[in-house]
Amino acid sequence: MKSRNETTRVCVICGSDEDVEDNHAGGRNFMAWFTIRFCRRHHQLFHRQLESAEVYLRYTPNKLKRLVGAALALTIALWMVLQALGETISHVPEKE
Repeated sequence: MKSRNETTRVCVICGSDEDVEDNHAGGRNFMAWFTIRFCRRHHQLFHRQLESAEVYLRYTPNKLKRLVGAALALTIALWMVLQALGETISHVPEKE
């Protein structure tokens, strides 16, 4: 078993260290410097969510359209992280 240290790459959704990649969550053509680590499964889910929301990260010379596209893609990535966090804390007993 691998020990997890600061250099271990893990998926931000499930914590897996298998097949983890830095994904351009803001779009490679829009906000290439912003990456988030997803395992292969969650990377594929992210792209399915983008497609479902009709967020297409193809290059456009229009800077405003690129900014909107990046913001929408980042919103989907954030939604995925918050959904996973919500599922995790749903198993924690409520304190009164």
